[in-house]
Amino acid sequence: MSGLPPYSTYRTDPKQMQYPQQLSHGNILTFTPPGFKQTLNVKFPDCRLAVCERCKKNYKTRDMCRVRNSHTSEPWTTAYIAFTLDDNCTDDDGKYVDKPFAVRMIQWQPYCVKAPFDSKTPVCSACKKTNRTRSFCRERHKHRQLPWCTVYVLLSPADTIDPSTKVAPEGIPIESSSSVKTEVKDEEKTENVDLVVPEEEKSTKETDEKDAQIPKVSRGDGDDINDIAESRTFLAKVSCKESSIHWLEMADFDM
Repeated sequence: MSGLPPYSTYRTDPKQMQYPQQLSHGNILTFTPPGFKQTLNVKFPDCRLAVCERCKKNYKTRDMCRVRNSHTSEPWTTAYIAFTLDDNCTDDDGKYVDKPFAVRMIQWQPYCVKAPFDSKTPVCSACKKTNRTRSFCRERHKHRQLPWCTVYVLLSPADTIDPSTKVAPEGIPIESSSSVKTEVKDEEKTENVDLVVPEEEKSTKETDEKDAQIPKVSRGDGDDINDIAESRTFLAKVSCKESSIHWLEMADFDM
């Protein structure tokens, strides 16, 4: 699977929704799956990644948030990402290898969750095509297929793939990520000593401080990412409020 291209060719037929495209720069989500020791960068197709929490409050568009300003924080609403682990992601003992990981997009795969979704989950691809409601899809028929807006990606050690297929920065160990942020903050403090702050910058600083007071993303109810399932594929639910992962199984249907 390591040889798969990061993005599929353009489609205009009924299956186009299953093969979304990435044409613009930006549209990268940076997050750490619960229980994982590495922060991952996921490239999203155009118009699939919702704006961050701050831009939602300020009524900014997706283009302004994700493309022009290149914001990479968690979206205000839940994003769904299906991660498939490359064979090289684990060692002989079934443990994750201690290497930076790269994330590349792959085509739709027929996976489903092991337990029904709640009623607020977006409809599956089949129900999206026939304009069905969430009540019809998730409550009445208990469809376990993944939401139509799910992005399917392949997780591989960065040193095992063709560099030309990388569309987002490789992952960073959590400790390294934290130390980098600390160094940046220390440098900012040093540079700002004895500086007179204009009124506009003060208001921006106040906004940033308020945003900093917002609780960090919490860990939702989900599975253990280190207890790798036979499918080697999990669904990550990511938002500014909470994140969780759920191991998937191959469905007995095709679309």
